[in-house]
Amino acid sequence: MDTSDASGRTPLETQLRASNARWQAVIESAVDGILVIDQSGRIETVNPAAERLFGYTEAELAGQNVSLLMPSPHREEHDGYLSRYLATGEARIIGIGREVTGLKRDGTTFPLHLSVGEIVVEGERRFTGILHDLSRRVRMEEQLREQTALARLGEMAAVLAHEIKNPLAGIRGVIQVIAGRMQRGGAEADMMGEVIARIDALDALMKDVLVFARPRRPKLQSVEIVPLVRLTAELLKQDAELRDLEMGVHGASQAVNGDPEMLKMVFQNLLLNAAHATKNKGRIRIDVSMSDDACKVTVEDNGPGIPREIHGKIFTPFFTTKSRGTGLGLATAKRFVEAHQGEISIECPPDGGTVVHLRLPLSVE
Repeated sequence: MDTSDASGRTPLETQLRASNARWQAVIESAVDGILVIDQSGRIETVNPAAERLFGYTEAELAGQNVSLLMPSPHREEHDGYLSRYLATGEARIIGIGREVTGLKRDGTTFPLHLSVGEIVVEGERRFTGILHDLSRRVRMEEQLREQTALARLGEMAAVLAHEIKNPLAGIRGVIQVIAGRMQRGGAEADMMGEVIARIDALDALMKDVLVFARPRRPKLQSVEIVPLVRLTAELLKQDAELRDLEMGVHGASQAVNGDPEMLKMVFQNLLLNAAHATKNKGRIRIDVSMSDDACKVTVEDNGPGIPREIHGKIFTPFFTTKSRGTGLGLATAKRFVEAHQGEISIECPPDGGTVVHLRLPLSVE
């Protein structure tokens, strides 16, 4: 029996196994997601980073069409792209990186940079996709655009305040003098009262614009969140229109490093919005808890919720669904929370109601 061939194969097989192990380690440790699909679009291999990106396990994705990870209309178009390339060799994405949209298991979408390469294994084509999550970059770009727009708004607001507030105060004074000379209870006096009310509303709007566009820097000190939220809720309950509203504050937390006046305005805006959502007769629950190095506050109401079509606009300045709202309450709350290096988001459960999630770090640099 000739053993020379077998003895020669043993070191080669060892080298191949070692090489495969090295490549497998590289793929599994890669920060970016990696997918391998066959020429029919079926998923063969998924690395751990891709599992984390999309929320699926490799076992759940194996054998599935890769279009599962794409939102419409790209999902329906994908197989056509692949078939056209195989038939004509016309590459629209293979060998060319581009930005695409991914679809997570929970139904949310996110931006990706996708690079696709082609390989041939044992005479069969395979396609490898390297997926880089662009969510953080997109958020930073959005924040930069928002900051630029707010800086311009701040300049405009300062000019408007200077040009409008002083003349407005003079007009109000003249109207008051004229109203004082009129017979009380008459139609003219009532009209003058309405004019003064409109002037006061315009003055309040200018103040809101200034607060939003040019907020002061937080004056940091130790703030106990639970007592602050309870105090804000109690002050709101003194309003006769809110006497039928049920508000409960639950939980506990450590003190945060924050500005009590700014945070009070945040909670006041959130509670007022929740009250209006329930037509001042519903139920609001506020939960305060700790998570790692932050305080979490959840404000939940049992109102009808926010329509899906306007969900993305709720923090947009001057956007409002109220007949007399300025559209600056939630926008200002967001600015104040971000000034504390915190985060705010809104969730609309399918069975109704609205849930606001607030995260405030214990320490602000």
